[in-house]
Parts: sequence; structure tokens; C-alpha cells
Amino acid sequence: MARTAGGIRWKALDFNKYGQLYKNGGVWKGKQVLPKAWVEKTFSKYRPIPDHPDEFYGYLFWNKKYTVNGQRYETWYCTGNGGNKIFIFKDLPLVIVITASAYGQPYAHPQVDKMMTGYILPAVIDK
Repeated sequence: MARTAGGIRWKALDFNKYGQLYKNGGVWKGKQVLPKAWVEKTFSKYRPIPDHPDEFYGYLFWNKKYTVNGQRYETWYCTGNGGNKIFIFKDLPLVIVITASAYGQPYAHPQVDKMMTGYILPAVIDK
């Protein structure tokens, strides 16, 4: 049994497949393997995050917006210790996986945010 709260051991491509499954509304290779209603519930703004304006928690996914060149990009993401993340962008055809090893370090998650706004999104979005 997979322990997804800190014990899952997948390769980056496996994490990407997981993200793509959600991006596709629960469909994998033409087959509905997750109920669409579950995916919609997952991507709900169930709870606001205290002290983080315009950020939310859904069902096992978090929600935020990144601003690049004055444009905001909404993403749902899974997050793990050390800066590991799976990002599923709402209005972009993107699933981005970050694997990192800054376990227990306070800079882990802010470092990923800097990478996303400073390098990754600018490299893949139309200007």
C-alpha cells in the first residue's frame, strides 16, 4: 500500500502521469479511472490558507496563482517535504513536476516558487 503522506517513492515521470490524470479530468488512455466528480471536488477551493491571500486547499491539492510578466497563472498542486511538487495549471497545457531534496529546510518551498516565476513559467509561456 502506498503511503502518500510522506512515503511514496515514484520517479518524476510517475508523478507527471499522476498530474496528467488529474489534468485530464480522471481519464487515462481514454478510460475514466477516477470519477470526474472526485477530480472536480479535488480542485475545489475548500479551505482558504490562513495568512496566504488568494491561496486555498482542496482535497489533497493546494491552489495558488503565480504572476509572470503581469499575467496570473492558476495552479493546483501536490506538495511534499523538501520542495517536491506536482503542478497542474488550470489555463495552460502544463503539468510540471519538481523533485528536490531540501528535506526539513525552511527555504524548500519558497525556492520552488522562485524557480517557477523566475525560470520555468517564463520559459514555457507565450510572451
